[in-house]
Amino acid sequence: MSNIPYFNLIVAVVVVLILIFVPFVRRLVFALLRVAIAVAALVIAIGGISMLMNNETIYEKPGAEARAVRFFTMDHAATSDKGLGSATCKWPDEPTPTPTPTAAPTPGTESSAVTPPEAAPKFAPPSATASPAPEEEDEYPELMTRSFPGISRQKLFDLSEQVVNSLGGWKVVKADPRAGTLDCIYTTRVLGSEDDVKITITPKSEVQICSRSGTARPDSSSLLRFFPGDFGANVGHIKQFYETLEPKMDEVYKEEQDKENAKKSRGTP
Repeated sequence: MSNIPYFNLIVAVVVVLILIFVPFVRRLVFALLRVAIAVAALVIAIGGISMLMNNETIYEKPGAEARAVRFFTMDHAATSDKGLGSATCKWPDEPTPTPTPTAAPTPGTESSAVTPPEAAPKFAPPSATASPAPEEEDEYPELMTRSFPGISRQKLFDLSEQVVNSLGGWKVVKADPRAGTLDCIYTTRVLGSEDDVKITITPKSEVQICSRSGTARPDSSSLLRFFPGDFGANVGHIKQFYETLEPKMDEVYKEEQDKENAKKSRGTP
């Protein structure tokens, strides 16, 4: 074990000597280094441009490091009460995990009744998974579920559908007023790939949103499926929808307030 540092030193000296006295190896190493630097610069440039196009930045809460890691390693996003970046959605086409087989009861022991698990819903609403980091380090303002108390579910559903139809690149592929869901497709402006966005209006007049990259679909054949990040695209989809919906909701609240004031004024002598 004590000879390891000397061995490493010898290897380093040999490598340096080869680089100095073997021009071909030196040229090859520096060419590979230039290619690596160019690729890294290209990835950073693409990431920066993509974030700008998605109206996202790495400098907002929870911080540059957390956002940079997320944008380069996650291809989905979901809203939650606290806006946790760890919130996820279960999509209908995702494979159901194989249940772990239970051990057979030992002969002679009393077997307890096992309640069969409930059938998994076709689409599960956003849920926050456990995160090792403190919650404040995983909170994204864009991912906080928006609530509009006092507005009927149907009214909120209609306005949400209007918002989707008004946004460039968005398209409603399935609308279910009874379930309060809108299945949407967002077509990216550069590559033309399709991202999935699902909007759910709850009976409590909350607007929950799930978004995932098209490359995250189980049947995706795109080479981009090997890249785990989305450069903030899915967070950007959610942010764009909320930023368009909220002014419309302000107008609705103003109209309701005007109606209430008119009733009061008619009731005064």
